[in-house]
Amino acid sequence: MCGIIGALNLGDRRLLHEMCDNLVHRGPDEEGIFDEKNIGLGIRRLSIIDVNGGQQPISNETQDIWTVFNGEIYNYKEVQQELINKGHKFQTNSDTETIVHAYEEYGLDFVKKLRGMFAIAIWDNRQKKIILVRDRIGIKPLYYWIEENKLLFASELKVLLECDEIKLVINKNAINDYFSFLYVPPPKTIFKNIYKLLPGEILIFNQNGEYKTQKYWDIKISNEQHNEATYTKKLRHLLEESIDLRMVSDVPVGVLLSSGLDSSIVATLAAKKSPYEINTYTVGFEDTKDKSYNELKESREFAEKLGTNHSEIIVNSQDSLNQLDEVVWQLDEPFSNPTTTLNYIISEFASRSSKVVLSGVGGDEMFGGYPKYKALKIFDNLSKIPNFLIKDLNVLIQKLPDSSGENIVKAKRFFGSWKKDQIEQYISFVTYFSNEEKEKMLGINDEPYENEIKKMFRKAEEQGAKNFFEKMFYVESKSYLPNNILEYTDKTSMAASLETREPLLDHKIVELAANIPFNLKIKNNSTKYILKQAVKDIIPKEVLNRKKLGFTPPLINWLNKDIKELESKYILKNKIKERGIMEYDEVKKIFTQFKEGKKYNYMKVWSIICLEAWFSQIEKRNIAIS
Repeated sequence: MCGIIGALNLGDRRLLHEMCDNLVHRGPDEEGIFDEKNIGLGIRRLSIIDVNGGQQPISNETQDIWTVFNGEIYNYKEVQQELINKGHKFQTNSDTETIVHAYEEYGLDFVKKLRGMFAIAIWDNRQKKIILVRDRIGIKPLYYWIEENKLLFASELKVLLECDEIKLVINKNAINDYFSFLYVPPPKTIFKNIYKLLPGEILIFNQNGEYKTQKYWDIKISNEQHNEATYTKKLRHLLEESIDLRMVSDVPVGVLLSSGLDSSIVATLAAKKSPYEINTYTVGFEDTKDKSYNELKESREFAEKLGTNHSEIIVNSQDSLNQLDEVVWQLDEPFSNPTTTLNYIISEFASRSSKVVLSGVGGDEMFGGYPKYKALKIFDNLSKIPNFLIKDLNVLIQKLPDSSGENIVKAKRFFGSWKKDQIEQYISFVTYFSNEEKEKMLGINDEPYENEIKKMFRKAEEQGAKNFFEKMFYVESKSYLPNNILEYTDKTSMAASLETREPLLDHKIVELAANIPFNLKIKNNSTKYILKQAVKDIIPKEVLNRKKLGFTPPLINWLNKDIKELESKYILKNKIKERGIMEYDEVKKIFTQFKEGKKYNYMKVWSIICLEAWFSQIEKRNIAIS
């Protein structure tokens, strides 16, 4: 696990070292630089595989192909043996060297041989080109800047800001998207001339400045149908295989353990495969009376059954909010998933005794675990009911006071977004600010990423999706999962020098999950039905039947408690007016409504706080933007 950087046709030789210095958190163990004429590659390494011999950058025997990469190739031993059989000679036992020889042997098809998470850069001196590759699912990020024949790339956007040649201009359309989805979707970034490589994509950049991007993988949905028993057997096999692969490490592997099904499966299989007692880690909340947010007791009891070395950390709102500035900076761009600070806190806690942890991330997306999937199923059924009855029901629900609790707030949003068209329904359900609100606040009357979402639904149909829920699986796997969940998981864990592995997102599991009928994901009102069937012999019934909690803080409670402090720190009239991005009066209105009891807009309040926190970090570092 590492952070990588690279430059082509930039004359500043100090830049490579300065960029690497800004990635020390991703790779505290050592630095590596390849610097020759107009090409430079750099890396900060977190040593996990071939600790003593896996230094990067690494080359082939003739030193005309070089690579650096961030991530892990879990099947590298298998690929290595295949290449040895073809006559390749290896100097190390690292997964990195496997990339070099695989590229030599298979060209751009080399990536199809790899099973893992990765952001790869290859310098091919024979053909005078750089190849950048991002893993299929989008676990590892990769940013780049291109101008004329110059290329600069890095694992994190903030690292590119070291280059004086990059003129930073705020992308207002990206902020428009941010207020819709709570993140900036790729290939855009918050800056107009910096981009992010998409999952499953390759960028080929020739020394003369010509470049192109191309897809090497996509989710395909076949017409092949199996019975429940066949899907269950296939899924169980892949789960065990995926855990086996992700236990490959020259340092001990721990597990982030909640009380939920996904991490319980990961912990159970990891403990079964591990030759040593594994470490498990759980976070809990101090300042909430709502037990639905606390899973310490259940996690502790499960860890005792597994015989793990279990540790807990308890946080309150102040702990989390105290980390907001640091986390905002580590996330690179405006980002308002409230789980980010928690993930940073648990990652920092786990990093004190582990370099690598497994996570249950991805189970909800793969197997229908989110409440919104049930909600969309309900909407599907409601479409058969006359509109006037739905409207009458909505009127009644909207009259309920927000003070009744967070579930009422969510129910009001749920029924308030009712639409007949399923795609429009989905978009209204996963977006936050309306186009009318954004126009008032930003002066933009546009819905660019909403249109991309619609294109994804059409693409899903081209890939074989036959019904709305198959299409939704495709869309979520291409948008919400990589752009939100995986983005903050990578950034917040690597900020703490911790590698997080996601066994439920092995691309073979994703390909299987895409082809499991939705009625086997949610069946008999049970979410993740097929996943539960696959592990019911090793997971206790109380875990299988436990209500989903979700790894999320009691944000409404925290905002109720700390809103005045947050507003006085971040919502500064002079700063907002000086930037000219948002209309201050519209911002103030949203905060006033929340304080007066309209709690339905709590995520709007939080997203504005996070945006202003991001701007404050940019200004604190004297980074010039326009």
